[in-house]
Amino acid sequence: MLTDGDICVGFEFLPKQIVDYLQRSLNARPPIPHVYHVTQLTYCLKKEYYKRKYPELNGFNISSQYNILNGNLLDKAFTPLFAVNQRAFVVHKNNVSITGTLDFVCVDEETGEKALYDLKRPKSTYFKETEGSGQGYRKQVQCYLALAHANGELLDVHKAYVLMCAENIVREEVAPDPEILEWMLNRAFLLDSALEHNYPSLVSGPEESWECLNGFCPFRKHCGKES
Repeated sequence: MLTDGDICVGFEFLPKQIVDYLQRSLNARPPIPHVYHVTQLTYCLKKEYYKRKYPELNGFNISSQYNILNGNLLDKAFTPLFAVNQRAFVVHKNNVSITGTLDFVCVDEETGEKALYDLKRPKSTYFKETEGSGQGYRKQVQCYLALAHANGELLDVHKAYVLMCAENIVREEVAPDPEILEWMLNRAFLLDSALEHNYPSLVSGPEESWECLNGFCPFRKHCGKES
């Protein structure tokens, strides 16, 4: 007679082979000096400073890496369905470069209107359904559109959406921001200067309070946020 076995819940029950794979992917793309991705500039600049200066302190978090993997798999499954997808753009100014890769451009079959989409895989859409995507997600998609326009591409695209897929699907329209690229460049200049002069005080902390919570940042004690 068969009996039910133990039910185990938690990332610690992932097989070692999967954990090793997630750990190897943590630093799969080493940062390039003077080159900053949109996602690196959107969130806490102090965290990005310490990640670049002290990569050995960038602790491994199974949950975070697992969620990143989920997002990458979603990208690989969905974005090739669109004619314009995974388009990378770069803007150079004063020896600093900002890069970003849009997920896809969707064309409305009835109206022909085009819209840029940024595909996200949050842990949950529960709060997104009432509070929206959050300023980090919004700024990213705004910057992808601005980067495209700065490169003279997708000039007929004026709409942007954040599409979040988890236990539910939530889509938020985000208005273009004509100042977003300048905002990103200013942050890139500050971060670049801080790295060059070994002076983390030049850069600001997080835009959103959740970035300082335990589990999100391995550098809390280095910037005085450790409680």
